[in-house]
Amino acid sequence: MGRLSGKTALITGAARGIGRAIALRFAAEGANLVLCDLNLASLREVAAEAESKGVKALFRRTDVSVRSQVQQLVDDGISEFGMIHTAVNNAGIFFNAPFEQTTDEQYERIMAVNVRSVFLVSQIVIRQWLKHEIKGTIVNLASIGAAVAFVDSSAYCTTKGAVATLTRCIALEYGPRGIRANSMAPGIIDTPMLPSQADNERWAKTAIPLRRLGEPIDVADVALFLASDESRYITGEMIFVDGGWMLN
Repeated sequence: MGRLSGKTALITGAARGIGRAIALRFAAEGANLVLCDLNLASLREVAAEAESKGVKALFRRTDVSVRSQVQQLVDDGISEFGMIHTAVNNAGIFFNAPFEQTTDEQYERIMAVNVRSVFLVSQIVIRQWLKHEIKGTIVNLASIGAAVAFVDSSAYCTTKGAVATLTRCIALEYGPRGIRANSMAPGIIDTPMLPSQADNERWAKTAIPLRRLGEPIDVADVALFLASDESRYITGEMIFVDGGWMLN
C-alpha cells in the first residue's frame, strides 16, 4: 500500500520542476491529484504520467492569485474525489533586480503569486477541513531566501519569509483541530527557473557540502514525508533541503 493511498493532494505549479516531481512522487505513493498551473499543455502531460501510475488526476489552468479560480479548483477537486487531504503550495516566480530598481508591478506580481496564492489555497482548503472535521496537511514551498539575504533578490526573499511565517501561524492556530502545516526551504535546485546552470554547478562543487545541485526529487521526497502520517507529530517547521548550504 502506498504512503498516500486513499488521499487526494492539491499541488499548485505542477507543470514542471519541483511541482512536477512532487505530483509524480505522490502519484507513485497512491494519491489522487488535483493539479494546476498556467501551462496547460505541460500540465496535461504531468497528469497523464501520474495516471499511468494507477491514480486519477484532475488538472486545471488556474491563476492561483485569483480567489475565484482557486475556489473553483478546490470545488472541482472535492466534487471529483470527495475531499482534498493535502495542499502543496508550490507555485512561485523569481526575478533578480536591485532593490531601488524594483518596480511596483514586479513587486505586486511576485507577492500575488508567491504569497497571496498560499494564503488563498490554504484558507479555502482549511475552511473545508473545519467544516468536515478533516485533519489535513499543508506543505508550503519557502526557500533558503526566507532565512538569509541575497543581493538583487529583496522582493523574492520577502515573499519567502512571508510564506515561512504564514506557515507557522497556520500551524499554531489550527493544530488543536489536527491540521498540520510545514514548509520546505530548498537551496539551489536544478529546475527551469535556475539561471546560469553551468556557473551554479561549478559553484556547487565548492560551496555546497554535498558538492552538487539539488534535484527536484530531493524536494519531492521531503514533501512526501510532510504530507504522510510519518510526520504526524511535526508542524510549524521549515525544513532546509539545501545539501548543507546553510552550514556556511
